[in-house]
Amino acid sequence: MLLFARNDLILILLVIAATIATPIVLRLRRRSHAQFLQDFSDTEICDHLRPALSLLKSRGHRILRVGQVRPNMPLEIHIAPPFDPRKLAEELKLADPVFVSDRNVLYCRQDWCEIRPQSP
Repeated sequence: MLLFARNDLILILLVIAATIATPIVLRLRRRSHAQFLQDFSDTEICDHLRPALSLLKSRGHRILRVGQVRPNMPLEIHIAPPFDPRKLAEELKLADPVFVSDRNVLYCRQDWCEIRPQSP
């Protein structure tokens, strides 16, 4: 009969506990990150683009990423599923300083902020 040492038994129990806890922790982490993206985008979006973001959220769009690539670049809010920025700008009658850029994103040149549809 093989007997486990006390340290081996503790190690086995810790591995089992970690295996059970990992999916739970990852699910909670994803949920908290999604909430952080919602809250961060709501506070950091400029007033010129706020109506567009509110309308997209009311239509069921979700925020995938928010951030800046570098400090001298605009704040990017990536949204899924894709939408047509030109139609949205016409629908909301967005005026200067907001425009649809060559990259097909809603961009506010005054506050360096953009709403970008997810690439298909």
